[in-house]
Amino acid sequence: MKNLKAFLASIIIISSLSVNAQIKNAKTSRVEINGNCAMCKKTIEAAAYEPKVSKAEWDEDTHQAVLTYNPDKTSEEAILKRIAQAGYDNQAFRAPDEVYAKLHECCLYERDHTVAKADHSEHQAMDHSQHKASAKEHANMDHSQQAGKISANAQLAAIFENYLAVKNALVATDTKAAATAAKALTASVGKVEMGKLAHEEHEVWMKVMKGIQTEATAIEKSNDIAKQRNSFMALSNHLYPLAKASKASTALYWQFCPMANNNKGAYWLSAEDAIKNPYFGSKMMNCGEVKEKI
Repeated sequence: MKNLKAFLASIIIISSLSVNAQIKNAKTSRVEINGNCAMCKKTIEAAAYEPKVSKAEWDEDTHQAVLTYNPDKTSEEAILKRIAQAGYDNQAFRAPDEVYAKLHECCLYERDHTVAKADHSEHQAMDHSQHKASAKEHANMDHSQQAGKISANAQLAAIFENYLAVKNALVATDTKAAATAAKALTASVGKVEMGKLAHEEHEVWMKVMKGIQTEATAIEKSNDIAKQRNSFMALSNHLYPLAKASKASTALYWQFCPMANNNKGAYWLSAEDAIKNPYFGSKMMNCGEVKEKI
């Protein structure tokens, strides 16, 4: 096994060297490119790639990319222009609005954080009136747009509302009510417009959305209270980071029962600080404590 790992590592190193070797006089630079996810990464790197001339490696967490290119054949500027034309703002160019608007919903990054240089030659060629309008658009977002962003988390309110309905059904040990609430939760997940979420909410939503759907569906399809409660435990762990990221107008309480999950303990969210245990119901209704107010 150890020899196999060493062999695989050597293959990866050799492959990497081979790719760089194909680009003559290779020069590298680090640049900032906006984006959100793995789909963005694929599009950005495809836009940068030109056989034996250029390539990019983009990190979705840091939004940093390492460009490798032959300076005799292309330039950092040319690569970044292609990336912008594919829909991604970067430190040199702003993507055309109509191209950005056509990106997949999960790829609609926050444009407020664009770092494109105003003095770049592409911008210098911009007509003065257009430049002024663009600056006004970014510096002074009109009231209706601001209101759209501020109220965007209202769509997440449906997520928490249906989650709490599942919790209440489990407190009552009502499998049918839990399944009905879980079905509503699954439906509300499908209605979330990711492009309208604030940046932090969007980042968290991308990580937890699939898990929320999976566990809600499991609760919906089951008539076994033990299985529903087990799925609810995982569901709660997905909802917690979303609750932290969402700027909800009402408080939520992160509660913990040390005896749930075979005495390993389990958490849940509640709209009230009073303990009503969803893992045991009437058997141990008040078993637990508030760990955090969100």
